[in-house]
Amino acid sequence: MAEPVEVEPGAFSRILFSHGLSDSQIREIASEFSKNNNVIDDETLVGKLSGMGLNMYQLISVFNKLGIGSDNVVRMLERKQKQKLGAFVDIYSLEVDDP
Repeated sequence: MAEPVEVEPGAFSRILFSHGLSDSQIREIASEFSKNNNVIDDETLVGKLSGMGLNMYQLISVFNKLGIGSDNVVRMLERKQKQKLGAFVDIYSLEVDDP
């Protein structure tokens, strides 16, 4: 189930920029936020960020910096991998230290 993500636009842009996204990529995601009163659901955000080349570690880091937590990202990525690969994928535990 998707959860809404609400964040201050300036802080959000800085976080994305620090993870290597270009100005045009940040503008694309920011336009989604502005369409919805600076709110986007977490599944949409993960989809957009992974589509822009962020790996799992980067997605977890972005979510942690936004105060959302890594559990949501891991759960969503696990679900997508299960859909893609079938029942062969199970992520039981993942621990990431944010540098």
